[in-house]
Amino acid sequence: MSLEPIRCAALGLVLGLVMGFPARADCVDDCQASTYCDSQMHASGECASKLQQCYQLECNRPRVVYGAIAYGEESTAWGYSFDMPDSASASRRALSGCAPRGNDCKVVVSFENSCAALAAASNKRYGTGHAGEREQAESLALAACKRNGGGGDCDVKVWSCARPRG
Repeated sequence: MSLEPIRCAALGLVLGLVMGFPARADCVDDCQASTYCDSQMHASGECASKLQQCYQLECNRPRVVYGAIAYGEESTAWGYSFDMPDSASASRRALSGCAPRGNDCKVVVSFENSCAALAAASNKRYGTGHAGEREQAESLALAACKRNGGGGDCDVKVWSCARPRG
């Protein structure tokens, strides 16, 4: 077994710590596992560069992440987002996921560091739920759909959770 990948990973970790990246074992482990460095890459400095890029993307993720669910009442199209850096990005992503299937999409629920769900009925009535866990959000969405006139025909159409890494 060559020691080059191990040396490269160690070099990347040292670079990350020296450059001020937070020392979070999960993102460091993920970067090392996803960035295989052979001896040719190590010699060219490409290994350190790939690890540095991974650390910047994965290890500097914000502690607060956002999500959103978009829905079109007439088209019944939906879209969602999760783990976005801000509320506006989460809304844009959810709308862009909904738009190909409907031109009446709007954001119906936004959330941070939690979960949300949308339940809808065949009569186009819907409800949303927002809670700490997926199951709670789904239960609240079903109850809201029923209260909004969907009755027993309500079914969860989409759910999403935004969870910070770390």
